[in-house]
Amino acid sequence: MRLCYDARVPRLQTTRRMEFAPARFAESLAAAWQRRAPIYEKGEVTAYRVLDGPGDGVPGIYLDRYGPAAVMNVYEDAHLSPTSVTTAAQLTLEMLAPAGLESVYVKPFARDRSRLGGRSPDESNAATPRAGRRQPESLTVQEYESRFEVRLYDGHSTGLFLDHREHRRALSQRPAARALNLFAYTCTFALPLAAAGALVTNVDVSARYLEWGRRNLALNGLEPSAARFFRMDVFEYLAYATKRREERFDLIILDPPTFAAGDKRRGVKPWKALEDYPALVRAALGVLAPGGLVFAASNTREVAGNGALARLITKALGYAPAWQSLPPWPVDVREAGRVAAVLFTA
Repeated sequence: MRLCYDARVPRLQTTRRMEFAPARFAESLAAAWQRRAPIYEKGEVTAYRVLDGPGDGVPGIYLDRYGPAAVMNVYEDAHLSPTSVTTAAQLTLEMLAPAGLESVYVKPFARDRSRLGGRSPDESNAATPRAGRRQPESLTVQEYESRFEVRLYDGHSTGLFLDHREHRRALSQRPAARALNLFAYTCTFALPLAAAGALVTNVDVSARYLEWGRRNLALNGLEPSAARFFRMDVFEYLAYATKRREERFDLIILDPPTFAAGDKRRGVKPWKALEDYPALVRAALGVLAPGGLVFAASNTREVAGNGALARLITKALGYAPAWQSLPPWPVDVREAGRVAAVLFTA
């Protein structure tokens, strides 16, 4: 559908803290929405990115659509005042209401989340949106044949990372009898794989997120036997699995966070992607079946840009693996270098 904006929207008074022009934001949003028109019109996917930061001319702002609601992730280096963020949310709701949008939630993001100690800003847990009406605690969104539970005001994340939509689909189209999903989070990679017939082992330190993964499994009508769930540190699990010959996998998924707080009580060390990724790759190969595939991804700045992830993997292995093709990034992910993904056989 075509969107219009009113260029007569007055500029807010600028301060040293921010320069925000509502009319310019509306223009960028209208252009971005037109680029997403194929996704919206086909109706196969109801969760996708509407604004992708600098890729859509709005540095520091990422707007994700989840069915009737949107989440506006606002990074601190955007230097927007609270009033500017509210104006952006209200404009978004006004412009996308004809396409069924009912609410806009806001999540403030620090570039260095490690200094927050795993905590989320208050607004990330607020049930009341910045614009529009309150949404239920959980919503169901569609991604091709898969359905996912998302939570719009449950901390920094919603339970679904949109960047990997086409990767989830592509991996499910490759034959794999057994798949290992490390840092499983809400097990979104597992769902299309399990639907395609793979037995998926999900590993995460969070019992809460693994339970969310079980709900996702049930949401898709899959039997409990289609997946296994291990609440363990990934290195602890890999050490355990390496000793057991039956724990070998045709596909291993490595999509760790940039940073994860440790748990001294359980002996879980903090995870830092730049430092720990090489050891993760080497450990994963200990449970890879002959001819198996490894999907590796990262959204860590130092790892994601300019082929750094492939170089890191090559260095960790001591040789160049056989790289396999992946689908191109979808039309809604436009900021090159923010996320990286590779597929290889060792």
